[in-house]
Amino acid sequence: VATLKESGLRGMGGAGFPTGQKWELVRRMEGTTYAVCNADESEPGTFKDRQILATQPHLVLEGLLVGMAVVGAEEGWVFIRHEYGPEEHVLRTEIEALRAAGIVGPDACGSGRRLDVDVFVSPGGYILGEETALLECMEGHRGEPRNKPPFPGNYGLHGRPTLMNSVETFADVPVIVQRGAQWWIDQGVGESVGWKFFAVSGHVERPDVYCVPMGTTVRELIDLAGGVTGGAAVGAVQPGGASSNFIGPELLDMRLDFAAAAEAGTMLGSGAVVVLAEGTDLLAASTNVLRFFRNESCGKCVPCRVGSTKAHELLRGVVEAGAARLDDAQRGQILRLEEAMRKTSICGLGQVALGPVVSVLGLDKGGAAAREQPRPDGASDQPD
Repeated sequence: VATLKESGLRGMGGAGFPTGQKWELVRRMEGTTYAVCNADESEPGTFKDRQILATQPHLVLEGLLVGMAVVGAEEGWVFIRHEYGPEEHVLRTEIEALRAAGIVGPDACGSGRRLDVDVFVSPGGYILGEETALLECMEGHRGEPRNKPPFPGNYGLHGRPTLMNSVETFADVPVIVQRGAQWWIDQGVGESVGWKFFAVSGHVERPDVYCVPMGTTVRELIDLAGGVTGGAAVGAVQPGGASSNFIGPELLDMRLDFAAAAEAGTMLGSGAVVVLAEGTDLLAASTNVLRFFRNESCGKCVPCRVGSTKAHELLRGVVEAGAARLDDAQRGQILRLEEAMRKTSICGLGQVALGPVVSVLGLDKGGAAAREQPRPDGASDQPD
């Protein structure tokens, strides 16, 4: 725990909560404890965890096992997206190898203590990537977010304390434990620490997963991906997946780090950098993102269910009419809907669903993001 806190490792699933602090909170809890690796990677444009699971499953499982040992959990799961069949097979093969080696099982490493891990396949649905909806699903209930607090670290699976981190976060742990906190700190650029995986897609020559030092700029990452397709200029970028606010070309030198992204009015999110070339209809692109969130809303809370539908109907009419911008009345209605959804939705889906649209309205006025983007609570978070 001390090593993780010193390293500055933060949750890589989107929320960015300090990992060592989370582990310490769960470790202090009494009674039966569980651990879950959230591998339900369903954010559009995000495929970095899939690559990690396919090529380095041993790091993910080792990180999960270290976490279980630290917090006193005997049972752990990898909750994996249902489309990730090949990756599920890789994980199960790796787990069988762990059992054969005596590392997991009823007498783990000859300690006389039970320590076991398994794979839980998601039944499907974007909302199940939200940590409490994931837990509801594992308990056999409808996958809907819980009100917070309490957080999973206090009241998680079956009402017991549950340690939950993302694939990338768990994969980082064994490396930090082996090489030390200072080594991890030294890998970042400037004030940033460690390494970060990014899934780069959109209008780039070489869409792929790239592992770069935290603090690398958006421009440098795009160059690493071969630049914009056909040599075009950058029109806008979503640096943290579909739910992150768009930034304009004037922010291409923004450092890819939690604080820098927040300062620019967006977020690092799920580590999915989506690049749009100059000339792309940004209002249509953001409306398409909103359509996805409208369709994936679980419907539990009225602001998300009704607000996303009303906003999409308005925007679709504008886009289908061939207009590139909203008039003042339409803009005002969208801003009011965004505020209501951001302040009153239960989970991160409703809170950020209209963020990309509002950021595009800001870009239309020549600014960066229109407003600060709230942190989604769908990744792995605890109260500060």
